[in-house]
Amino acid sequence: MKRFAGALLIILLSGCQIDPYTFSPTWTGTDWYDAGIEDAIAGYAVKDNDMLADTFNDPEVDRAQYLKGYAEGQRKTCQQDLAYARGLAGKTFPASCDTVENVSEIRSAWQKGADEGAGTIRLN
Repeated sequence: MKRFAGALLIILLSGCQIDPYTFSPTWTGTDWYDAGIEDAIAGYAVKDNDMLADTFNDPEVDRAQYLKGYAEGQRKTCQQDLAYARGLAGKTFPASCDTVENVSEIRSAWQKGADEGAGTIRLN
């Protein structure tokens, strides 16, 4: 009976083994639109194709989609109130906003926030 219980235990435990390849994700390629949005929101300047291929380990760069996403990220990020808050928090001016039309207004809002943020640090 002990042999039977031991054999049954071994069979049950081996049945609980998980195959590590069952749940592996499949590679679908890079979403260049999202990559552009993320770069612009993070404040990065536009990357060239070689840098993108190296960063995402994908030589098939879709430049048009990347630039569309980058423009969308700029639209979301390069706003005066966000630049002011970024300056207030002591963060640098985002390089992604250097190429927008109203860069001077955005930069002055950021500078105002940076000056106010530096003033509150000195008071503490």
